[in-house]
Amino acid sequence: MQRATQQARYLQWRTILPLLLVTSLLTACGFQLRGQMDIASELSELSVTGSDRTFVRDLRRALSLTGISINDDAPYRLVITRINQDTGQRSQSSAGSYERLLTLTVTYQLETDDGLKLFTPMELSNERFFTQDQNQSNASSNEERIIFNELRQDIINTTVRRVAAMSGDSLRQEAERAREVRKKELEALEARE
Repeated sequence: MQRATQQARYLQWRTILPLLLVTSLLTACGFQLRGQMDIASELSELSVTGSDRTFVRDLRRALSLTGISINDDAPYRLVITRINQDTGQRSQSSAGSYERLLTLTVTYQLETDDGLKLFTPMELSNERFFTQDQNQSNASSNEERIIFNELRQDIINTTVRRVAAMSGDSLRQEAERAREVRKKELEALEARE
């Protein structure tokens, strides 16, 4: 009886030990779950707006995961100005299928809380080919939707990395520059009147 208990424990450890080893190796090599990013950002607060609610929601969530607090009263605002999905036919094959090029383009603008535009608008684009079968339109449309979701997530990750990498000094300098430009524009407008 005691020998059977010892064998059961041995088999249990024999099963658990490799799993523990693999888990510790994955952690040691820097493995992260998809969507998680370890970014230390000087930007602590940000407001995010745009017309595509799903994209804005996912972007807010990704920014929050990096430690950036999403707050409507934040000193800086990230405005998603344009999102464009494009589906183009690339080539016709003989078997009733053809390649399609899926492109997702997102343009965003960083602004101060009072609407001063900082830097130039940033345009990010991502594309991927997929083969569409004319005889399986449902499967192809599902695959197209999945690919667009992956393109969207890639652009969100790139946006988060770029925004989080901005230093506080560069943001302050750009805000000062934008205020000077606005001041000169107002002076020029008043001089014309």
